[in-house]
Amino acid sequence: MDDNLDALERLMLANLLEGRQPRRRATTMPRAQRNSDSRQSAPQQRNQSRNQPRHAPAARASIPGPSAPPQVSDLRQTRLLDIGRVIKQIDPRTTPEWRSEMAAAWVRLNLTAAQVHGWLTAGLLPAQHELAKECIERGLTPADMKSRIDGVRVVERLRGDGVDGVVDILRRNGWKPAATPTAAA
Repeated sequence: MDDNLDALERLMLANLLEGRQPRRRATTMPRAQRNSDSRQSAPQQRNQSRNQPRHAPAARASIPGPSAPPQVSDLRQTRLLDIGRVIKQIDPRTTPEWRSEMAAAWVRLNLTAAQVHGWLTAGLLPAQHELAKECIERGLTPADMKSRIDGVRVVERLRGDGVDGVVDILRRNGWKPAATPTAAA
């Protein structure tokens, strides 16, 4: 053999001389496209199609018509996820389990993610959902949390004086509660 050939060329030449054919790819489709095609169907669908006999047609799932009412549990789940994201944004140190638990408590108050964001940015902590509930019942809003009584923010006074004490001080200063309690200002 010639010394000018590199190792790969020598191997290919030796295989040809021995009568072996070079390995060829089974398909001419680019590898990236083959991989993306297999990812486009869900794993359950791929496994299901493999496990079914070849002669039986695959069963199709029925798709609900447009007249089907939206599920309440879907709305609750969406709220849980949205409020969980708000809590993570406010306090990124929380664990997913703790966020889920706190989000469930806020959902029980029937608050949206925007309303929860309002209360949290006003100064309440994610775990203080009961305090928010008391504030809502007495007519306080997130905007009221930012006002000051004798130089101290209302949200800070709530932790020491309680909701009733703060409402009494606010009323003495001329504050009037909202006509209908709302969750957000």
